[in-house]
Amino acid sequence: MDGSTASRTVVPWDGPTLEQTRPDGVLVDLDGTLLDTAPLWSSAVGSLVRAHGLVWLPVDDEAVRGWPLPALCAQVLARGVALPEGEVATRLQVSVATALHRGLPWRPGARSLLVALRRAGVPCALVATASSAVLDEVHDEIPAGVFTAVVGAGDEPGGLPSPALHVRAAGRLGVAPARCAALEDSAVGCRAALDSGALTYAVDPTATLPDDVAAHPRLRRVDGLSGVGHALLASSGW
Repeated sequence: MDGSTASRTVVPWDGPTLEQTRPDGVLVDLDGTLLDTAPLWSSAVGSLVRAHGLVWLPVDDEAVRGWPLPALCAQVLARGVALPEGEVATRLQVSVATALHRGLPWRPGARSLLVALRRAGVPCALVATASSAVLDEVHDEIPAGVFTAVVGAGDEPGGLPSPALHVRAAGRLGVAPARCAALEDSAVGCRAALDSGALTYAVDPTATLPDDVAAHPRLRRVDGLSGVGHALLASSGW
């Protein structure tokens, strides 16, 4: 798969190395956390709606930015697209997978953090609600040896906000969810991770979180993935 030079460049981790107590595993969200895929999803929705002769404006792109797949499908149907819900989901995922094939939109610091966790010997699991088509495009571009396990939509059809994906991911690492750190960007992802028992890092400082999520004792808000790296790799206690 082709990708830009920038997307393939891994900046060396410049933070301290892990020497003392650390999490037994890290559960990493894909959409919005590792990859800036929100524009791809909103673009896919707009293209599908317009292809059926219906109106979709630039302001609509912003309105659905960051929505989970079921909500995007519901929006497409609400706009009047006469397709079964399953067909809508398939078309959106194929559209996003096609866009990812042209290059992955890595979040700043994502690849460096993954490499640093691998070098520190911290087992990681990828937690994704994406389809196998999307995951296939991502797989070859992820630094080798980072993820011990991958849990996708097919593993837990209910998806978020159920904590089942995080619980299953921790299980595949062979550790308890409460001994894991979870990296999430959205309110729904943070809630699911917290409900699993994981210490949860909300990596998007601009995200609006419900009061109960924001005040949760197991939630940590950081400014991007570099903040996660310093929190996890410099931590002297858990």
